[in-house]
Amino acid sequence: MNPDCQLATGRPAASREDGRPTYRNFLIIAPDPDDGTDLPDGQVQALARHLNQNGFAYVARRGQKEMEDDSSGVRYLPLGEDLPSFGLMSVVIVLRDPAWAKRAATAYPGADVFLLEPRPRAFGCG
Repeated sequence: MNPDCQLATGRPAASREDGRPTYRNFLIIAPDPDDGTDLPDGQVQALARHLNQNGFAYVARRGQKEMEDDSSGVRYLPLGEDLPSFGLMSVVIVLRDPAWAKRAATAYPGADVFLLEPRPRAFGCG
């Protein structure tokens, strides 16, 4: 496994008040880049499917019209002004947008937040 991917999946699972682990939530935030370039949807999808093997993976993106699940169980959500609401978030990965990374850190204080600049094969997980 790619060491960069191990970092995200190595975080302890979210737990209930009694301390028992329950699940991991992973959120990938893919806003429209300011420079007009397209985000690498295939790489985002591959990363989300990989993370989904270790918990629940969600992808929030501006181009998404409504919530939908793909065949691997990854949930795609519209990205509006507010971030999706979850009980506990383990890891948030924001693509290319420092402002969204700051918002994510505020919205999910218990989560590890990563700001990534995707490149070809940057998400070579698996």
